[in-house]
Amino acid sequence: MTRAIDHARLKRIFDKPALARLLERLQSRFERGIDGPSLTLPDPVLDERKAIAALLGRPTGSGRSIRIIIADLEELIQTGELAPDLRTAVESLCGPLRNLASEKTAEQQAWQAVFHVVKTETSPPGMATWLDKLRNDGLLKRLAKGDPQTATTLLHQALSVIRQLPAQGQTLSTLAANTLGDAHALDSGRPVATLVKRALRQTGPAEESADRQEENDREQWASAGILVGGAITSTVLVLNLPVAGDSLAGNISRQHGQPLWLTLRQLVRDPPQWQVDGRTIHICENPAVVAEAADRLGADCAPLVCTYGQPRAAVNHLLRQLQTAGAGLVYHGDFDWPGITIANGIMRRFAARPWYFDEAAYKVSLRKSPLGDRQAAAEGTLALKGRPVNAEWDPGLTRAMEEKKIAIAEEQVLEILLKSLRLPKSDRLHND
Repeated sequence: MTRAIDHARLKRIFDKPALARLLERLQSRFERGIDGPSLTLPDPVLDERKAIAALLGRPTGSGRSIRIIIADLEELIQTGELAPDLRTAVESLCGPLRNLASEKTAEQQAWQAVFHVVKTETSPPGMATWLDKLRNDGLLKRLAKGDPQTATTLLHQALSVIRQLPAQGQTLSTLAANTLGDAHALDSGRPVATLVKRALRQTGPAEESADRQEENDREQWASAGILVGGAITSTVLVLNLPVAGDSLAGNISRQHGQPLWLTLRQLVRDPPQWQVDGRTIHICENPAVVAEAADRLGADCAPLVCTYGQPRAAVNHLLRQLQTAGAGLVYHGDFDWPGITIANGIMRRFAARPWYFDEAAYKVSLRKSPLGDRQAAAEGTLALKGRPVNAEWDPGLTRAMEEKKIAIAEEQVLEILLKSLRLPKSDRLHND
């Protein structure tokens, strides 16, 4: 005959603050399927010692832990006719017990089904790697807040966006509205946007700097032909870039000898046919270099691009276009720590080489300074400030700058830069 459960007596005996940890451990034990002869409560307080001693009829003890024999609890429950067994008693006190092992298996099967269903569908090339990474790093699970059904929806939405790429200058909000029915569904921070950008990141380069996230997003979407916010405010200053074809940016760029601003929108919507295969494109950091080059060299100046400080999305997109078109890129910037930081990024991302921007050039520039290096250091007007940055292409440059502690702006070496920018007659551009 099956013993009844005496819930009232169980509650009277076990429902005490001093036995709460014991009940929690018993509940966890059954839910996790642990089958051992005993359990241990570490670091018990005096009330716990007394309550367990009274429950089992044994001395209070004073050890650093309490060891409880499961068979003793089982006997207590059965001889006291409190419940058929210990498990039933714990369930009566704590509520229905979960089968965590079974739940884990079911969850694993559900997540396998998420990726299996998506993999069986027609997906753009290269998506297998993207899906594998999502499965392994848990990003999709976090975005879906652990719900496989939500994850399936997010994956389908992300793939529906990816199938529309690359686009030809469509705005991000239009893409989101037409594909997902919500103009803000691809805004930064939204789950589908995060998934799509992860896919773009494995097919195109993008910086990960958190303090430049907005520009990183612009560039990443631009690499897929998508414009964020119209991409009108992200611009790049250029001079004498060789171009063919009838694109808007190309027609603008034919104004040889004149500094020009190109927007990211122009570069993405109607990509120019840059005629730069095998040619060297000079990159500077400061617009003053472009202005002086236009004034003094005009159409006789070598092709020049200005980052205007830390490169924005338009700068990076243009440099990628030029690199893809076969150009060799060379860079010069300010001899200070921010200038070195910018140079590291450009040289790393676009395989650029230094243009009068190494240890030897720094030392020559110091000697040619109107003040001289000693006077400049004494007056502190050109003092090198901030945390040192390693020049990845020339560690000797960093050591020399740390030793001299003097910054040199591009404007101070204009004569040298302009001399190297002057084209020989055979290479000079002519208007079409």
